[in-house]
Amino acid sequence: ILSRLAGEFVKAARNPSDTAAAANDMVSSLARMLAPAFEPLSPLMKARSLSSHFDALTISLPDLKSAAKAAGGKLNDAFVGAVAGGLRSYHARHGVDVEALRMGMPISIRDAANATAGGNQFVPARFAVPTNIADPVERMAAIRELVSAQRAEPALGFVEPMAGLLTRMPSRVTTQLFGSMLKGVDFTTSNVPGAPMDVFLAGARVEATFPFGPLSGAALNITLMSGPEEVFIGVNTDPAAVPDPEVLVECLQEGFDEILKLA
Repeated sequence: ILSRLAGEFVKAARNPSDTAAAANDMVSSLARMLAPAFEPLSPLMKARSLSSHFDALTISLPDLKSAAKAAGGKLNDAFVGAVAGGLRSYHARHGVDVEALRMGMPISIRDAANATAGGNQFVPARFAVPTNIADPVERMAAIRELVSAQRAEPALGFVEPMAGLLTRMPSRVTTQLFGSMLKGVDFTTSNVPGAPMDVFLAGARVEATFPFGPLSGAALNITLMSGPEEVFIGVNTDPAAVPDPEVLVECLQEGFDEILKLA
């Protein structure tokens, strides 16, 4: 982070007016990304515990890709659009109307400069996604625009080195900071590319691989891993927030079915 800041100072010396505007954008971006969220947006999924409940869904990969293409999007747009639709249905079954929910999503920061670097290259982002858009095409378009805006945040590349510095601070300070950031997340989604071909274990073909991501303070985590012909979706829920996971899974399936009709 020090070398990056040194580079920014050199730029500032050469182009003071442009750098002032860029600095203002950077500060605003950092404020958006690090802003605390003390309450979830869902009036329904508010309670939290230390327990987890696991469910799984399997969806046709070609059909989901076709549905995304029909709406002018990509696989992730269809995935998040289906999840948003499913959560809209879940709230409706409980007689609750919700306009938006706060979603956590890992955003990749891998680029040409670190393309060969090992390990994960992502930072967490939190933003509200609309759940009140009934039309699945419009919903996917809105989500695609929101995700694109998150990927374009000027401060995105500074979050990881800043986190490294924060880990050197007293645990009480970092716990309060990260706790305030994560406390208001309603749900988390993650899209993980899997092997595009059949894989084998001890000579037997692996038929499915279901990923389960950590809750990290959210009511539920929904993670997708793609296979050669199917996507495998792991649903990790907090029983305090979602006491009826079978209803939630039904609603999520409805959300995917709604998107798949576009194919």
